[in-house]
Amino acid sequence: MKDFFPAKESIDSETIRTIADLRSELESKNPLSAPLLRISRFAVDQVIVGEDHSLADGQSVAVLPPSSGG
Repeated sequence: MKDFFPAKESIDSETIRTIADLRSELESKNPLSAPLLRISRFAVDQVIVGEDHSLADGQSVAVLPPSSGG
């Protein structure tokens, strides 16, 4: 993700209501990030959530790309 976005970013948008909306917004800001965003997980306030999770003002969202290792 660091190749596509700053480490921390605030997004103010009335159209972002769910994780799916946020992912779409991030993809529109940087289309090259779309393949990675589609396979990433999202955490809200340190809890992994699904695409339909509702977002509220002031919440912290982390994008968790897949990791490799063993």
